[in-house]
Amino acid sequence: MGLLDVDVVAPTLHKALGLVEPPPWESDSVAEMALPHQVDGLYLLTMASQFGENPAVLWDEPKLISTMRDLNSLVKWPQLDYLCIDSPPSSSRFMQELYDCLSDGLHGIVLVLQPSDIAVADLVRTIDFIRIKGAPVIGLVSNMAICIPPKGERFWPYLSPKVDIGSVCEKHGIPLLGEVPLTPLQAKVDAEFDKIADRIEHIKPKALTDDMVTRLFKAIAKQSVEAGIRRLGC
Repeated sequence: MGLLDVDVVAPTLHKALGLVEPPPWESDSVAEMALPHQVDGLYLLTMASQFGENPAVLWDEPKLISTMRDLNSLVKWPQLDYLCIDSPPSSSRFMQELYDCLSDGLHGIVLVLQPSDIAVADLVRTIDFIRIKGAPVIGLVSNMAICIPPKGERFWPYLSPKVDIGSVCEKHGIPLLGEVPLTPLQAKVDAEFDKIADRIEHIKPKALTDDMVTRLFKAIAKQSVEAGIRRLGC
């Protein structure tokens, strides 16, 4: 399996794999293509390997889009079952281009968020973007869902009110794949990851329907109300 980190502004995927520093880019001298770095049987490519973690990346959107388009032809991936792409939650032009490039071979999207009210607000916008794009969704993972200390009772780790992620998923028709705890107890994290992997294996991705007719009627109704208010001189 391959892992591609397309977050140019804040690439951190290598840290999720336990690497202290971004792996150096290697190249195929014959094909003049970049070779992904292998970590425990996974093939990783991150833009942090190009410019490190600390420098501010001041690329404008056309540069980001151009790099994303060229990336496929510049990387020599081995034979892969899947290529997983780590991307930021956004509806920017860059993300629109990314989805357009992946539309033919996109198996499904896994949404990951922290279960705080601010994160859920971003999630809802991302879901609407995915719905408009007609991209298939596998499900949602709630990360750092609860704090489990080595000793003592589990507790809610955020200052914001607790969010019922199950209800959010049900409202938008998205399966809840799992809730990963914030804990130093690795066995508990591994157990939840095993459950998530099993659920993903048995879930068929589905596209979230974008009811354009409903949207159109809402827009017409809003315009009619505004027009009536103006006629009444309110």
